[in-house]
Amino acid sequence: MTRIVGQEQIAEVFGVAPKTIVEWQEAGFPIALRGSPGIPSEYESQPCINWLVDREVKKVQAETPRDRLFRLQADALELDAAEKKGVLVRADSIEPRLRAAVVSAREFLLRLAGPLAAQMDGADRKKREVVLREAFDAFLRKLANWRNAEDDAEHDNA
Repeated sequence: MTRIVGQEQIAEVFGVAPKTIVEWQEAGFPIALRGSPGIPSEYESQPCINWLVDREVKKVQAETPRDRLFRLQADALELDAAEKKGVLVRADSIEPRLRAAVVSAREFLLRLAGPLAAQMDGADRKKREVVLREAFDAFLRKLANWRNAEDDAEHDNA
């Protein structure tokens, strides 16, 4: 590392005015040894270079309001394209159908209690397992057919 003495010399190294060094110091530019009136400050070259590089990189990486707007617009365009391709489905378009499917399956299951009890009355274990398995399969088919649940609910209510 090279020690540089004085604002004028460090300014010359970076090709800026000494006033710029004063502004940089206020922003955190590293000073190895702070001077006093009549005694110049001293600077280590490597920490000063690192500070300037970091500062410039942060400027480039910082997202401006305009950058954010462009990013959000691009995100919206991507979502619209994915929706048009059928890769993305908006939650508000399927939520009513899913809710209807769960309600329909629940009602179906609740209506099964009596018929299942009657079918299992006096049946042996194997028969009871078959009856329950058929009921579970019917219930799961009802859930799997969620896209038509609203139609099923209207048909059940008719």
